[in-house]
Amino acid sequence: MFDVSREYCQVVEAYLPTKWLYHQRVPMEVYLTGLNTAAKQTQDSLWGFNVGKNITSAEYGLLGYLVESCGTLQSALDALMQFDKTVADIGQIQFIPKANVGTLVWQPYFHNRHAVLRNMTAWLSTVRRITGKPISPSSVYLQDDFSVSELHDLERWYGCQVKGLSDDNCIVFDLSILSTPILSRNELVNSHLLLAAQEAKQRFTSEHSWLSELQMVLHSADLHYLTLSMLADVLNLSTRTLQRRLKAKEKTFSQLVDNERKRRFEQFAPTMRKQMLSDLLGYSEQASMNKAVHRWFGISPSEYVNSKQKKAV
Repeated sequence: MFDVSREYCQVVEAYLPTKWLYHQRVPMEVYLTGLNTAAKQTQDSLWGFNVGKNITSAEYGLLGYLVESCGTLQSALDALMQFDKTVADIGQIQFIPKANVGTLVWQPYFHNRHAVLRNMTAWLSTVRRITGKPISPSSVYLQDDFSVSELHDLERWYGCQVKGLSDDNCIVFDLSILSTPILSRNELVNSHLLLAAQEAKQRFTSEHSWLSELQMVLHSADLHYLTLSMLADVLNLSTRTLQRRLKAKEKTFSQLVDNERKRRFEQFAPTMRKQMLSDLLGYSEQASMNKAVHRWFGISPSEYVNSKQKKAV
């Protein structure tokens, strides 16, 4: 149920199904598939990084222009924290200040190498462009695995150590950077854009409130017994209304359940026994889970777990 603005999808327009080109919001899975397709067709293992380096304000939409009109990087960061989901609701951003060090952490809802690379690279690219300064963080941490040559390319551009196979995706920097002025700062323009951004966020929140509640219900539901009517009751909606809203998002109840099963598998497979995991996913037989995992990843549950363990070594 997560999605991305049309502006932020400009870079993958050529890799999206035609029917989504004129939608204001594009489903997250469509956007992520577009990223993977682009990287595969261009044979670029750092595709997300390379497009992130060339991010424009237009791709951020209203937020991009708001950031450009801010007075300092501190106010630009405040804008990012407040309005980022109006651009792309595909993960959670967190800012952690401690002593003289700041850390920006970004956790995607579903792991995608190129989405992470694009987001985090675009942040720094935007900072350099709007300040006119070759600013570099202290260090960058990424959850994905990278070859020695890939890390070298990343470190050369970021200007700091980049470490893969980390616990989080984060950028660490000196807090003094936040006082850096922005070249195109304009207080009057900023006040008008801030009002427009607040209105956009209000519309986004209104539209997505039931989606957020739906996700929380799915996360805690017993998938053995969950039905469409039960889900509608919990959301205080009629079954017909829920069906209509899902149809508008081009979703079905079976897709929701399948996505939730996949999410649970990815989260708990490395630590939970297969029989318990199968039960958690709402399958009465382990064979059903095995078929689902093969459909999702093209491998067996054991092969999936082994591949994750090898990456962690």
